[in-house]
Amino acid sequence: MRVRKRHFGVVGVAVCLEVLAGGTAIPADSTRPREGVVFRHIVDDAPLDVSLRPNEAATEAVEHFHATGKNLYVGKSEAITEGKAHYEAWCQSCHLPDGSGRIGPSLTDDVYGYARTKTDVGQFEIILAGGTGAMQPFRDRLTQDEILKVIAYVHSLRR
Repeated sequence: MRVRKRHFGVVGVAVCLEVLAGGTAIPADSTRPREGVVFRHIVDDAPLDVSLRPNEAATEAVEHFHATGKNLYVGKSEAITEGKAHYEAWCQSCHLPDGSGRIGPSLTDDVYGYARTKTDVGQFEIILAGGTGAMQPFRDRLTQDEILKVIAYVHSLRR
């Protein structure tokens, strides 16, 4: 039996030394974030790029959501009002004004086509990147802050 020698190179040695020193083994150029929520495409579970578009503001709510998955706008009347305006412009044609669903599923019951859409993170993922069928990505139509406000409005439909 022939044994192959492996050459680790500089990066491999650095990772091994970091692991031996008790650190993580994630190379600096890894696409995996060192902290915060890992957002994934709802259909194929591929990591989503949630970097902000040019001229898109990194609001406190967006930064908090990226770090924790908690939507600061839920229950906030001003954000809900703004979310409603975006919902009426972009969402009600498929989900109806009351969220009961038409082409798109109901947003007011506990029936989910994708288990992750039970959460704000899952709802954010499907609005940002789209799903199957008629659910198109809204990344180029709404800012991430506006998406969080739409999600806050959808929460208000369930009450």
